[in-house]
Amino acid sequence: MKKHFLTYLAAFSLLSLNANAGGIGIIDVEKIIKESSAMRDIQSKVEKKQDEYQKEVAKKQTDLESEQKRIEGKRSVLSKDAFEKETVSFEKKLDDLKTFVDKKQNSLKKASMEAMSKVNEKIKDIISDLAKEKDLDVIVPASQTLYYKDELDVTEDVLKKLNKKIVKVDVKFE
Repeated sequence: MKKHFLTYLAAFSLLSLNANAGGIGIIDVEKIIKESSAMRDIQSKVEKKQDEYQKEVAKKQTDLESEQKRIEGKRSVLSKDAFEKETVSFEKKLDDLKTFVDKKQNSLKKASMEAMSKVNEKIKDIISDLAKEKDLDVIVPASQTLYYKDELDVTEDVLKKLNKKIVKVDVKFE
């Protein structure tokens, strides 16, 4: 009798352990970034602005190349001091262009990061709601796992909900 009682107790303990254990979910973060409408919208807007900046920079570079040729052409007719003045002025313009490029790159990075931060907040909310809905204790990035069963993957659920909640994102450039 005592032996059967211990067997039942062990079996009951295992059953209650499984009943109390919540689930684990896996999410493919890279897939969310590549395929979500919001992230694609951000990427598209950033690329468009980057193209605008590239055109601006290319024009400024062309202007500076013309100015450099003009200065070099006047080298033989200018005094040493006048040529030096022109060269210093030109070098300042080169430095200004570098500063301009750095500022625009920083603007792109900042705008992109701020917009992606908004989307990440939505993703966190969706994951939290999904975890409650599916009684999941933890959701782990797929990149942090060596193996998992396909039924643990909640990526598609998150992606569908994200695409319903947010399609376009306001990207603010300086």
